[in-house]
Amino acid sequence: MQTKPSKFWAYIAVLIGIFLLLSGLAAAIGYFGLPFFLSVGEALSYELGNIAALYLGLLGGALAVYHGMGSIANHKSSKLKLPFFYVFWIILGLVLGLGTLIINNDIAVDFLFPPLFVLGAALSVFAVLAWTYRKMGFPITWRQASLAFISGSTLSIIVTIILGSIISFVIYLLVNPLWYIADEFAYIGWGAPDFIEKLFASPLILVILAVTALQAPIPEEFAKALGVPMFGRARIKNERQAFAIGLASGAGFAILENMLYEGIHAYYNGWSWGGITLLRSIGTVLHPLGTGIIALGWFRMREGGGAGKLFKAYLLSVGLHTLWNGGFEPLVYLTGLSYYTNASISVYGETLNILLIGYLVLLSLGLWWLLRRIVNEISERVDTKPETAPVSSRLIAIWAVACTAIIIPIGATLSPAWKEIRTLIFGS
Repeated sequence: MQTKPSKFWAYIAVLIGIFLLLSGLAAAIGYFGLPFFLSVGEALSYELGNIAALYLGLLGGALAVYHGMGSIANHKSSKLKLPFFYVFWIILGLVLGLGTLIINNDIAVDFLFPPLFVLGAALSVFAVLAWTYRKMGFPITWRQASLAFISGSTLSIIVTIILGSIISFVIYLLVNPLWYIADEFAYIGWGAPDFIEKLFASPLILVILAVTALQAPIPEEFAKALGVPMFGRARIKNERQAFAIGLASGAGFAILENMLYEGIHAYYNGWSWGGITLLRSIGTVLHPLGTGIIALGWFRMREGGGAGKLFKAYLLSVGLHTLWNGGFEPLVYLTGLSYYTNASISVYGETLNILLIGYLVLLSLGLWWLLRRIVNEISERVDTKPETAPVSSRLIAIWAVACTAIIIPIGATLSPAWKEIRTLIFGS
């Protein structure tokens, strides 16, 4: 006999939602009040923090309370449906252009920029969910997606901070001494016998990847997936649902992390907010995909595949995360590209290494390819009947405006560097 799903986590969701709502109200008071008491130069950093708390508190809290109460009352939740993914990218283009204009011309920055800051952090993440869910035939409900999203934005963040603090001591006590061993291989001469073999076996590379994995991927990938088992076997009935819930949890985490990195650039460097937002948007698939892979491994383990399914999924997720966070340094070291890494380019005012941009773009394409392959694999026996995506004249016009909003600021930023770029490409 099938057991009735427990209401325990529904009550927890309501309690957390109430706390988030109260926090969001306090943040709203700060957001609308602080600029009147602080100077313009001091207010922006507070306002970015307030708008992030306002987003998590009011939006996340409302979702948690509403869907938690719905679960307690046994109200059926409707199927989650999102617009076509390119809608989110079009809006993101407009946000980048408008946000750059506001922050660099000091147009009521404290009030107008923070909402665009939130949109810049969230839109590309929702584009990933929109594309994937549509390909899978929208396999989960609004309630499942919302509660997983809140879990990734709250529980996962808290656990990551705690584990990150603990692991910092592990890095200091166990990993740092290995640098002394790695230094012995740092002076390997080019052209020496068996150089390639020694290079690939160099402890320096292993230490770099180990430290990178311990600093973020290992605790983050563990923390992001904690909310998935809370739904239980009674609510997750197939692989598509498990993968979709994992994606939602990773998306909640990704948006908060985007706010952290993009907020620093917005406050201290102005123009660089657009550059770092654009670059992070390219790789926005990383966090949702990683958690989705672990959720898929968890479901297959529960279906009798053994703990090895979950462990392999976790290792794959950590490996992909490690390649994103720290794979560039081993790449240039192993290939000798470090001799050519002085070439840089300015994107929205953020000076970035050309090789780094190329590496992240290629890795992002690989992540999208992996996402597409997983979606096709778990959906091949299911008739999802995805809707067609007609392209209207109005959509083309909107897209043109969005492209203009992006291209004009980038062109203005790149213009001082055009001489260097031309020399780099065509020679002197």
